[in-house]
Amino acid sequence: MRRLSFLLCLCTLALSIVVGCSTQPTVDIDGKKKIAGELRNNKLYAAAIDEYKDILDVTSLDRQQRGNINYLIAKIYFEDIQDYNSAAAYYIRARTIDPNGSYVEEASRNLVASLEKIGQTIDAARELRGATNIDSVESKPGDVLVAQVGDRKFYMAEIEDRIQSLPPSMQKQLADRASRVNFVRQLAGVELLYRAAVREGYDQKTDIRKAMDDYERSVIVDRFLADKVMNDMKVDSVDVRTYYQAHRDDRYDGRPYDSVRAQVFMDYQNDKAEVAYNEYLQKLARAEQFQLYEKNIR
Repeated sequence: MRRLSFLLCLCTLALSIVVGCSTQPTVDIDGKKKIAGELRNNKLYAAAIDEYKDILDVTSLDRQQRGNINYLIAKIYFEDIQDYNSAAAYYIRARTIDPNGSYVEEASRNLVASLEKIGQTIDAARELRGATNIDSVESKPGDVLVAQVGDRKFYMAEIEDRIQSLPPSMQKQLADRASRVNFVRQLAGVELLYRAAVREGYDQKTDIRKAMDDYERSVIVDRFLADKVMNDMKVDSVDVRTYYQAHRDDRYDGRPYDSVRAQVFMDYQNDKAEVAYNEYLQKLARAEQFQLYEKNIR
C-alpha cells in the first residue's frame, strides 16, 4: 500500500512537470510589438530588439509573423544602430522564413547594402545578381550591348536615343567614338550610384520623394502646356511687325526692324505665350471654381 502511494505521488509529480513544461504563458504579441515600436521611436533600440526577441520565443508564431519580426529587428540594426553584421543575419532569416513577405524586396536591397558595408563585396554581388527588382531594357533586333551593370544592360539603340534627346550643341560634342565611350561610362557611373543609393533606402526618404513628386508634376505640366496651349499658337509676320511698331522705342531704342528682328520675334512669342497661358488658366479656374483667400496668406 505504501509502495502504491509512492508510485502515485511520482506519477502526479511527473504529470505536473510535463504539463508545466508544455504550457506556455500567453503573450500579447500585438502589445509587445507596440511597445517595441514606442521604444524604437524613443531611440531605445536595444530594448526594442529585446521586445521583438521575446516575441520570437513564442512557439505558436506562424511563418508570416516570425518572418516579419525578424525583418523588424533587421531594420533596427540596419537603420538605427548601423550594426550591419546583425542586420544581414536578420534580413536573411526574414527572407528565408517567409520568401513571399511584403518586405522581401526591401530586405534584399538592404542585405546587399549590409554585405557591402562589412566588406563582403563578392557576397553582395551574388545577392545583387539574384535580386528581382533590377530594371532591364529589352534590346531591339540587330542591337548591340555596350555596357552592363549587374542585370541592367545598356544597348546602343538606347544610347542613340539618349544622345538624340540632348540639345544640338551637346549632340555635336558626342559625334566621335571616344566621346560616346565616355558618355556610356558616365551613364554606367550614374547607374552604379543610383543602385547603391536605392539599396540604402534613399529612394524612400521623405525629402527625396517630395522632390521627385515635384519634378514629375512639373514635367507633366510642361508637356500639357506644350500640347494644349503652345501648340495652338500661330505666329504671323504681320503681327510681329505690328508688335515691333508698338514697342520700337521702349524696348528696341528706335533701332531698325531688320537689326532686331530675331529679338522682336522672341519677345512677341513670349508675350503671346504668357497671354495664352493666363487665358487657359482662367478657363480652368472657372471650371474648377477656384478661390483665393488672400487675407489668410501671411
